[in-house]
Amino acid sequence: MSLLPTPTESPAGSRRAVVLLALLAGAATVAYVQRQCLGTVEKQIRESLGLSFSEMGSVQASFFLTYALLQIPAGWGAERWGLRRSLLGMGLAWSAACALISQVQGTSGLVALRLLMGGAQAGIFTCTTLAVREYFAPHRFGLANGVIAGSMQVGGFLGAMFAGWVTAQMGWRGMFLVLSLPGFVWAILFWTWFPRPANPRDPSAPNPVESVPQPHRVAGATPPITADTWWILVCSWPLWCLSLQQFLRAGAQMFFGSWFSTYLQEARGIELSQAGFLNGLPIATAALGPLAGGWASDRLQVWTGNRRISRQWLACGCLLLCAALMFAGYRVVSPQWAVGLFGLGAFFAAAAGPAAYTSTMDLGGARLALVFAVMNMWGNVGAAAFPKVIGQMLGAASRGAAGAASTWDDVFALFILLYVLAALAWLPFNATQPIDFGTHPKSSPTPLGESRSSTESERDS
Repeated sequence: MSLLPTPTESPAGSRRAVVLLALLAGAATVAYVQRQCLGTVEKQIRESLGLSFSEMGSVQASFFLTYALLQIPAGWGAERWGLRRSLLGMGLAWSAACALISQVQGTSGLVALRLLMGGAQAGIFTCTTLAVREYFAPHRFGLANGVIAGSMQVGGFLGAMFAGWVTAQMGWRGMFLVLSLPGFVWAILFWTWFPRPANPRDPSAPNPVESVPQPHRVAGATPPITADTWWILVCSWPLWCLSLQQFLRAGAQMFFGSWFSTYLQEARGIELSQAGFLNGLPIATAALGPLAGGWASDRLQVWTGNRRISRQWLACGCLLLCAALMFAGYRVVSPQWAVGLFGLGAFFAAAAGPAAYTSTMDLGGARLALVFAVMNMWGNVGAAAFPKVIGQMLGAASRGAAGAASTWDDVFALFILLYVLAALAWLPFNATQPIDFGTHPKSSPTPLGESRSSTESERDS
């Protein structure tokens, strides 16, 4: 579980890989700090602006509307303008949107800025997945993706924890302004240290770092997207399986970034500052899940040579265990024990994430950006839908249609069911054959002189 050099690569190459991974992980951390902080102070914003539960559900879902719809355009833009310029532009835009939320006076302004933030963040993980494929050896794909996915959860934890504390000191408006600042700091570091492109689209750009890791590029230029490309995607059963599990898993995970703090305050009687901290605990434990899941996926692939075991069965088992722990947590009387079980469940849910990311690399070939964007688009449709559905359920309860206790029973029944269905969506999946776009190379070079053995390729099939 390290990025130490192998016998075929230098320590300097390993250090450069660590720097690149740190920059990519930093993007994920900052993005999640700024996107998740609203969930912790949802109640304070709702009461300050006089919003209904249904209106607040729309606000929370608005981020994911543009985030989902712009996944494919953002993936195209990353290929067109390059990772460096794309990530920098996105980071500046989403940080500016976060800062401007401090000035909103009503629902329309809040929705508009959340839409802008969602659109600006749409291409982050398409870019990071492309970077992992280009700069890292195949036997490190799982761990590299796990580090980035874990950084999302670190950002979510920090956003949830600091949102409650800063809001108590400065109000929710000051909180958004303060939490926008790390994004601008990251942008400076990223522009300074991320390698400049050395490709035909930008032949004059110098490389500021001597002998950076050479990109692991799929041979040949990617042809334009045509109607045939879309038809192939529509007919791809493995991509539908990946997209369905992402839709369900992301929808369930979004509970911790939207209504969980409200649940702790209204159903468990916990104060805001403590609720912010407890809200962050499942997110914090989920930060370790992708690291463990990525490492386990890589090790299982090496030990068994079977991608179905290292991707499909690992993810399915983690999600079923997560559902059992979430059920136990809801039934526990003690809030502290409940949050502990929720945190353990979130760990296993997050451990399933790297298997999905790495599976897009198995399937996508020269169309990795497009395949990943489709899967992630459906994930964010789920993440947009779940907060809105909960808002409708709570709104109905507030109008006297149901008691609060029975409403939270229904919310958790839906929450747990999503994880079970996500596990089942993995069962028919098979990543042993890439999607045949007519452009997928039979073989491609790996970075730093490493290569897959013919034996490993045979065992995968």
